[in-house]
Amino acid sequence: MFLKQLDTVGFKSFAERVTVDFVSGVTSVVGPNGSGKSNITDAIRWVLGEQSARSLRGAKMEDIIFAGSETRASLNMAEVTLTLDNTDQALPLDYQEVSVTRRVYRSGESEFYINNQTCRLKDIIDLFMDSGLGREAFSIISQGKVEEILSSKAEERRSIFEEAAGVLKYKQRKKKAEYKLTETQENLNRVEDIIHEIDGQLEPLKEQAAVAKDYLEKKDELKNIEISLLITQIERLHGDWQHLLKDLDKVKEEESELKTKIDTKESSVEKQRRDMKALDESIEDLQETLLELTRELENLEGKKQLMKERHKHFEENKSKLEEAYEELSGKLVSLKSVSEEESAKLQETKKKKQETKNELNQTDQALNKDIHLIEEQIEDLKSEYIELLNEQAAKRNEKQLLEKQVTQIHSKKGVQVDKFKDLREERQQLDSQLNEISGETEEITQKRENLEKELQELNEQIGKNKQTYQEWQEKLYKGYQYLEKLRSKKEMLEEMKEDFSGYFQGVREVLKARQKGQLNGIRGAVLELIDIPAHLITAIETALGAQAQHIVVEDERTGRQAIHWLKSNNKGRATLLPLTTIQPRSVYGASSLAQQAGFVGVAGDLVGYEEQHSKAIQHLLGHIVVAEDLEHANSLANFLKRKYRIVTLEGDVVNPGGSMSGGAKKQSNQSLFTREKELQELVSKISEFDTKAKDVEQKVQQLKEKLTTQEKESSQMNERLSQLKKAEYEKQSDKRELQVKLNHLNDQLKLFDQDQAQYDQDHHHADQQVKNLETTLSNLDAQLSDIQSEIDDLSVTKERQKVDEANLQKRRQELQIQLAEQESAVSNQQEKTNRYEEEKAMIEQELRGNRASYQQLMEVVDSNQTEEEVTDQIEQMKQKKESTSSLILERRKTRDENGQQIQEAEQWLKELKRSHQNYVQDIQQKEVKANRLDVELENMLTYLQEEYVITFEKAKRDYSRVEDVEAASTRVKLIKRSIEELGTVNLGAIDEYDRILERYEFLKGQQDDLSEAKQTLHNVINEMDGEMKRKFEDTFTRIRGEFGEVFRTLFGGGRADLQLTDPDDMLETGVDIVAQPPGKKLQNLSLLSGGERALTAIALLFSILRVRPVPFCVLDEVEAALDEANVDRFAKFLKEFSADTQFIVITHRKGTMEESDVLYGVTMQESGVSKLVSVRLEETPELLEA
Repeated sequence: MFLKQLDTVGFKSFAERVTVDFVSGVTSVVGPNGSGKSNITDAIRWVLGEQSARSLRGAKMEDIIFAGSETRASLNMAEVTLTLDNTDQALPLDYQEVSVTRRVYRSGESEFYINNQTCRLKDIIDLFMDSGLGREAFSIISQGKVEEILSSKAEERRSIFEEAAGVLKYKQRKKKAEYKLTETQENLNRVEDIIHEIDGQLEPLKEQAAVAKDYLEKKDELKNIEISLLITQIERLHGDWQHLLKDLDKVKEEESELKTKIDTKESSVEKQRRDMKALDESIEDLQETLLELTRELENLEGKKQLMKERHKHFEENKSKLEEAYEELSGKLVSLKSVSEEESAKLQETKKKKQETKNELNQTDQALNKDIHLIEEQIEDLKSEYIELLNEQAAKRNEKQLLEKQVTQIHSKKGVQVDKFKDLREERQQLDSQLNEISGETEEITQKRENLEKELQELNEQIGKNKQTYQEWQEKLYKGYQYLEKLRSKKEMLEEMKEDFSGYFQGVREVLKARQKGQLNGIRGAVLELIDIPAHLITAIETALGAQAQHIVVEDERTGRQAIHWLKSNNKGRATLLPLTTIQPRSVYGASSLAQQAGFVGVAGDLVGYEEQHSKAIQHLLGHIVVAEDLEHANSLANFLKRKYRIVTLEGDVVNPGGSMSGGAKKQSNQSLFTREKELQELVSKISEFDTKAKDVEQKVQQLKEKLTTQEKESSQMNERLSQLKKAEYEKQSDKRELQVKLNHLNDQLKLFDQDQAQYDQDHHHADQQVKNLETTLSNLDAQLSDIQSEIDDLSVTKERQKVDEANLQKRRQELQIQLAEQESAVSNQQEKTNRYEEEKAMIEQELRGNRASYQQLMEVVDSNQTEEEVTDQIEQMKQKKESTSSLILERRKTRDENGQQIQEAEQWLKELKRSHQNYVQDIQQKEVKANRLDVELENMLTYLQEEYVITFEKAKRDYSRVEDVEAASTRVKLIKRSIEELGTVNLGAIDEYDRILERYEFLKGQQDDLSEAKQTLHNVINEMDGEMKRKFEDTFTRIRGEFGEVFRTLFGGGRADLQLTDPDDMLETGVDIVAQPPGKKLQNLSLLSGGERALTAIALLFSILRVRPVPFCVLDEVEAALDEANVDRFAKFLKEFSADTQFIVITHRKGTMEESDVLYGVTMQESGVSKLVSVRLEETPELLEA
């Protein structure tokens, strides 16, 4: 296996990608100082797994990333790839070539690859382990290694041989074992302390547990006896209650029977009363019937007498009626014949009268028609003539009036023109004044509006500020209230802190003694000395446990004084941590944990504390890992081989060895862990809120002052506004007056215009009307003349018609006489006819009366009973009367008998009701007693259920009855009294005692396990000591042999040897180097010259390489201190040695270059940026000088 190639980009000064190809033999890298050639060595060292930034000549890992230059920006990533030839399968990978890549980002993230496959740093380290390229191998030898050999003391030089012997891993393992041994011893001490502490708790708890057990036994006995007593009492009460219910049911049944009897009897009595009432009603009915029968009997007897009288007159009336009927019938037939003849004559006379009347009407119409028509026409024409005369006169008057109006219009128009000129001049003056006042008014109005706007805005601001002022006042009030609460809580916590409330007695007393100055050198409890972030309180509390109350003291003497003080004052116990003896503990490989998922940190690094307390805090927390949760805790435990205690943020624990604990628990020390932080937060809050309150108070004052200023300003503005409003009102009043005047003038001017127009219109209209009237008057004259002609013509016609009218008048008179005669005849005939009709009607009426009387007489005769029938009815009625009287007497007797029975029944009912009342009272008493028993039963059952959480049915099944209730009750009272005498009982003491005892036994087991582990670790350490002695001695012997030979080769003679300073102690002995260069005596290395010392050291390194060969070796300027002659010898030896080992040499010595197979030059042509170039040997001087 050999190194084939190195690729790097962004690594230190190599900003750009650089590839270095290596060959077997010697490859040299040359360049001037500061060119970055040693960065090749650092790149190889880093890619092989170096984790120390200091070993890479940096402060932190990010320093290896190219940081930029004057012309180049910095890079965010550095990458190095190392390619190895693996044809001999020296590396456990089935590849001919193996490339290893390591990449780091400025953010701190790292990536690792083997043959471009993602891996871990551990995988790379494991790959090169036992390959000659591991951490303990001499694959990279720098000038520092030579100086280490030269400058180290004999004891320090031993480490080189330990590296060569491969015992460093054993030393690490031994160190871990010793650390575990220390931890085991501390755990053992802690367990013993806890056992000692528990010893003091067990006895009091044992006594409390005994009292609690006695209490529980008594409670159990009380439960058994009281439940049995309750069962017995409940059953007895239940029996009494059931017996009472049976008696109650029996009494209720008897009461019910009695009630039934009473109801039945009352129903019977009620029925008798109803029957008696019915008898009374029937007697009354019978009496009324008797009275009715008496009346009917009297009627029948009267009827009988009347029938005798009627029968006597019947025959006489019948004969008279028949004779009168025959006489009237004859008269009626004669009258009918005469009446018919007279009616015919009357109709004929009426007909003639109507004919005469019709002729007379025709004559009147003819007579009236002609004369009347002419007269109407004449009258119409006269009326029209008069109307036309009137109209003519009106038109003439109207014409004269219009002519007068035209004259007046001319006169008025002249006057208005003069007035119009005066009005126009006055209006111009008013316009000017109005414009001036309007301008002034607008100016004042604008000022007023602006002031109102400003005032409104100011008032709005005042309103808002008042609201804000109230809100801030409310905030201030609430703030002071809240501040007072915080201060009260702070005072309470400070009192608790000053009193060390919550600490164990011994711890509390020691801390109080420190306060009082009774004990010096007490730094404080661990809990007081650390600052725990809020999210880590549960984890740190779990990690510390009771150790949180350990007391840190300055030294052992202070610890002894404190313990002596506790003993002498009998103040309890405490665990003390002297700062002079306590040792910090840590987690080996903690830096690799940062890459693990769920890793929060090492507990000791997560809390804050003063540096002077570092040992104590790291002793308690430095070896405890904090994980996010239990799952991650398990993963971290596996990663750490289950060697450390791991706690989670939720308080779960993974113990060394693999055991886990967790779940929910009461955090007894929670107040202690959070009290200080809470107090600090309160102080901070009080300070913060006090400042805020003052700010708020200042704000309130500022707002108040601002409000006062604004209100004053508002008042002033209101006053100015009032003045402006007054001025505005006055101007507006003046303006209105002017406007009124102007409007009045405008109205007058307008009216003038209207008048002028109206004058013109009226003048024109009047002229037109005059012309129209002249035409109308001319027409009227013509019409009057026409009408007068018509009237004259009609008057002539009227005279002619008067002659014809005289003839018609004569005929009319004749007809009138004839009509009068006919009307008289009709009247006479009508009167005669009417008289015949009246007489006929009278006869018919008499006939109807005669027939009705006869019919009535016959009906009476037919409808009336015979006298014998009436006599029989009278006899029957007398019998009914006698029967009714007998029935009345009989029912009166029955009523009297029923009355007696009802009286007797009511007396019996009274006795029954008295008995029933006694039954009711007995039922009520029994029901009260039954309810009382029921309540007692219910109370007992409730007590049984609530006190012992058991049902009566289950109690009956599970518990026996008591024989002697009184004795059991006495025993219950005695047990209750003895329980009361026990006082306050700590029932938790039993479980607490069992828990403490279990813990004690567990701790005892832990003590045994720790003692056994301690012995095992002692054995392991002894075994590793033996192995380290053997390996160191064997390697030392082999190197010693090689060293003499290599020394002679390099020096060309002489001798050298390695000597142990203490051969009897192979584990601690130092190594001295003695040498005798040619021509000199044997002497210690420190006495040789500088060149001889350097060459001797190189000889030792080559001797180690012979004993521990490596595939390739990087030599970084190891020959820098040699002179030219020794450089040549070194180079020749290197050339010979390269037959078995590949060398990469960082050098600037020519002799070394001459023996090199390949030369690379590193230059820094650009400031801060290294570049790699291939060179020939003759170019090296220029390159070295560049």
